[in-house]
Amino acid sequence: MVRHMDKLLGPLRRAAEQAGEAQFLELLRWHLVVDGLPDVDPTRQGAYRDAITELGEARTIELLRDLRRLVRNPRRYRHGADGKPRYRQGRTVSDHHHRE
Repeated sequence: MVRHMDKLLGPLRRAAEQAGEAQFLELLRWHLVVDGLPDVDPTRQGAYRDAITELGEARTIELLRDLRRLVRNPRRYRHGADGKPRYRQGRTVSDHHHRE
């Protein structure tokens, strides 16, 4: 599995460079929250690679797919137009508003 994950890092890195760091970080954080994983500290060396390893192969493939879609059509990924619910503190923003 680690070997396959290493093969994903090259395409993921290229897609992230095309999307830009801010967009990559936003999508990475979204996938981490959905999986209930801790947030990534972008100031720590190796943090992105560690976070991607924690995501696992299936979720990393989804992240790569989302990054490629973002690169193809950046306007679609503005303001939640991608259809993904917004997350904060492990819950959707909608849940926060309904429970508060």
